[in-house]
Amino acid sequence: MLIHCFMGISRSTAAAFIIACALKPSCGRKLLAVRLREQAPSATPNTRLVSLADELLSRKGRMNNAIQQIGRGCDACEGSPFILDFL
Repeated sequence: MLIHCFMGISRSTAAAFIIACALKPSCGRKLLAVRLREQAPSATPNTRLVSLADELLSRKGRMNNAIQQIGRGCDACEGSPFILDFL
């Protein structure tokens, strides 16, 4: 699946994280967040989008916590393309 965003830092990285969490519910959210950061050092997933998905997927704050634990990504004007391999 391709997720495209002009900047590639906040909304698209949130979308990638949300999709990974939805498709692999047995995989730890922290592991997915860490893999996201490894593949995209500038990734700073949009907390509002993650929060909405956390609620819709009934993850009881675990998605939000995982994103908070990885913190803000490195400063960048735009993100670099990356592959989030979570299979």
